[in-house]
Amino acid sequence: MGRGKTLTMPERAQVDLMVQLNMSVSLMSARNHCSRTLNNCYISDPAAYGTSKSTGTARKLKQRDERNVARAVSNTMKSAKDVAPNHEANPSNSTRAFLASKKIKVLAWPACSPDLNPIESVWGILARSVYKNGKQYNSISELKDAVKAERNKIQPSYFENLSNSMPNRIFQVIQKNCGFTKY
Repeated sequence: MGRGKTLTMPERAQVDLMVQLNMSVSLMSARNHCSRTLNNCYISDPAAYGTSKSTGTARKLKQRDERNVARAVSNTMKSAKDVAPNHEANPSNSTRAFLASKKIKVLAWPACSPDLNPIESVWGILARSVYKNGKQYNSISELKDAVKAERNKIQPSYFENLSNSMPNRIFQVIQKNCGFTKY
């Protein structure tokens, strides 16, 4: 299997200049028509870039799986049982080490704790409307603009209703002995 594309010397010079100008890796990638990964590899160690591939022990998780775990844990307030339902709620030492290496903060959160955070309902509405019909965005600024536009469409009464629902939410949690609720 052949190796992937590497940056040419002129492209490397362009990346060096863009780094000095404090440009984002995404913008660099758009300007030099190379992937962010390719640019990141060069930026992380320009002297060793393009030499031999590193040999090391085989990964226990594929990179894709590592990204999925990191994304799942960092983007939600779920318990360990929600992220990996086949494992016990108390993570093993290797799991703790992995999460610590990715700088993911682990909360002391009971495995069956219901989510009493009403803002999660708002995020759900925003996510469904922003990504309606499989819409994808080319930049973070486009995504931010779309989120702001959809946020402005939500009526203030919706937020008021969410806030007013807190006593009922708490009552249901107590009534169900910290089990699942309709919220």
